[in-house]
Order: sequence, then C-alpha cells, then structure tokens
Amino acid sequence: MKTYRMKINGEKYDARIKKYKSDQVIVEVNGIDYKINLEHAERRKKEIVRSQKTQPALNVVKTPSKPVAAAPGSVLAPIPGLVLRLLVKEGDSVNAGDPVLILEAMKMESEITSTATGIIKKIRVKEGTSVQEGEVLIEVGA
Repeated sequence: MKTYRMKINGEKYDARIKKYKSDQVIVEVNGIDYKINLEHAERRKKEIVRSQKTQPALNVVKTPSKPVAAAPGSVLAPIPGLVLRLLVKEGDSVNAGDPVLILEAMKMESEITSTATGIIKKIRVKEGTSVQEGEVLIEVGA
C-alpha cells in the first residue's frame, strides 16, 4: 500500500491505507491500525441557473419578386435549376408547346417548352448554366 504523510492536530505522521471498503477505512498510523467510518455529508443539489433565452433580433424583409419584363414569347425558367441540354438553336422554327431545353432541378429533369409559335430569336443561356426562377432563357418571335 502507499504511504501518505498526514498532519493531525499539528503533528506529522506516516499513514498507510490498508483497507478501503464502502464507508469503512483501515489506516495504519505509526504501526497502529485505526478503523475509520466515513460519513458522507448530504450532497447539495446543484441548481442549474439558466439565463433568460434571448432571441437574436432579426429583421427579415422579404423582397417581393420583381415582375419579369419579358417580351411576349419569352421562355422563362419556371424554377431555379441547371440547363442540361439545349434542344434548339437560334433561327429554328418552333410551335407553342415544343420542347426547347432540359432543365435539371432537385435531381429531376424537366422539359421546358416554347410559349409561342415562331422563330428562335435569341438563346440567353448555355448548357451548364445555372438559372433562377423567372429568368429569360429563350426569346421566340415572329
């Protein structure tokens, strides 16, 4: 067993803990064994004091989406996504409802169709371009 240097009533002693079981300890001090019963003071319950939770002041202002100033016959992105494939080129003739490009959004591919009958005047996007909802993708005119 390990020997400890203790100070009892101002006197120094060498002491060894011989046995420690539950609330009882046998300590040898200067060759004499002492049986010690340990008393446990009631443990005070620790109170957790929590401060008042404060919510951060957030001023969230939702800006209304701007109306798209698109010319009649413009093909708009219905949702944000990625242009996977263009199915037409400038100068091609299309009818209303004809597929003009494939848009990927949330791991799904959507066929985007022409909104008017006419000729593809301008393609404003390229394959691999990310687009936002309401963005003009293709202009169709007479």
